[in-house]
Amino acid sequence: MLTMNIKTILNILLTPAFVSAVAIIIMFILRGISISLLRRWMRKTGTKAHDLVVGTLKVPSIYWCVAIGLYIGIEISDLPKKYIFYVDKTIYIILIFSITLVVANLFVRIFENYIQKSNITVPATGIVFGVFKGTIIVAGMLIIFSVLGISITPLITALGVGGLAVALALKDTLSNLFAGLHMIASKEVRPGDYVKLDSGEEGAIKDITWRSTSISSPANNIIIVPNAKVASATITNFAVPDREVTFSIQVNAAYAGNLDKIERVTLEVAKRIMNEIPGGVPEYSPTVGFNAFIDTGILFSVSLKAREWNAHYLLKHEFIKALHKKYAEDDISFPVKPVG
Repeated sequence: MLTMNIKTILNILLTPAFVSAVAIIIMFILRGISISLLRRWMRKTGTKAHDLVVGTLKVPSIYWCVAIGLYIGIEISDLPKKYIFYVDKTIYIILIFSITLVVANLFVRIFENYIQKSNITVPATGIVFGVFKGTIIVAGMLIIFSVLGISITPLITALGVGGLAVALALKDTLSNLFAGLHMIASKEVRPGDYVKLDSGEEGAIKDITWRSTSISSPANNIIIVPNAKVASATITNFAVPDREVTFSIQVNAAYAGNLDKIERVTLEVAKRIMNEIPGGVPEYSPTVGFNAFIDTGILFSVSLKAREWNAHYLLKHEFIKALHKKYAEDDISFPVKPVG
């Protein structure tokens, strides 16, 4: 009798399990073919949204395959109703969770494309997208709790009781999170701004996430700085109020030199560099200002203008090369001992 019951139970379980496994495999095959055809069709029609659509559906469609496979297995099974009830709940949870992912990913991608193409003041940073996506996922989790019949009131009470302990344990994480939100809300620094911290780090801000700020250095390395450190630092933002930046180069002229000729030749070189080198501002008029007598000669500064701070390195480099060459051609000598 016991052997018969075991065989009966195995037959009841194995048949739907086998059918579900086969159905899931078939659904995965159909999913791969559908995604490939969809990507090919959207590229052929010239639609630029193929990455958005395919990227949004790629992961959630895995859950749909599993849910459909489970549903087919349940439909042909002779399982007791109480077991079918739990499997149905599982299918509902999978569907709700996957649809939540679709909505979250789709809205984030649409929002990202929209703010990049418009003049909206919300910065396109990882922390903004994370908060936006997290809000949608939390809404989906609340729906799942409702399907499971779980009241969220005790959960909220428990979170309130344990909130202080969690806050103390995650003090540094929360500090970085709120510091990142503060920087975004204040608009003091934004992705793309070229900044320099008082601790020495400098470069263009690539992203502000929930934990850290990514800075691309002039050497094309990524510097990761905690948001709390950035928020408390003294920052020089070279992109505010204008990305164009005026900078000066110190030059030392020999006492025996003709200052009028030195000024004229230097301005010629400066204007040519501003027009020929990428990153220069052709409409800007460079200036030369003699400012000090020093032991080795007469010190003067040359002002140039770059479209952004990162471009001034190349302008300075090319100007010094061109000025040295031009002085040699026009018999203008530098002091024997260089400045500094």
